[in-house]
Amino acid sequence: MVDTQRPASTPPIPSGARVVLAVDDDEAVRRVAAENLRRLGFAVIEARDGSEAMRILGDPAQHVDLLFTDVRMPGLLSGPALAEAAVRQHPDLRVLLTSGNLQDVGPDAGQGRFPVLSKPYRRAQLAAAIEASLAAPPHT
Repeated sequence: MVDTQRPASTPPIPSGARVVLAVDDDEAVRRVAAENLRRLGFAVIEARDGSEAMRILGDPAQHVDLLFTDVRMPGLLSGPALAEAAVRQHPDLRVLLTSGNLQDVGPDAGQGRFPVLSKPYRRAQLAAAIEASLAAPPHT
């Protein structure tokens, strides 16, 4: 279980650091993604599913610049459903979906509304996709 509260021993997010909420139900995949994001200089919050991500996004003390989520996840919120709910709640939030199966990224996956990074990806591809997502206008 992922603790959504930052432990007291975790250093505070560096001033000016962009915050990415990384969501994936596969713990190993999520940890690798989070480590890559940290190496790119982002502050990272991890969530194991859409419900946990929405709790984090609902915390008024928590700021998130980008939602980076897997397309296919168990539970009520798939990645695209999470993205839709998140941008309704936070119109300025940027979103980047990721999937290991591009067939998952059809009409039910945001209908092209959100960019998708295909798995597996290299850190440079992740950096470019995030840079493009952060530079894009908000999803309205």
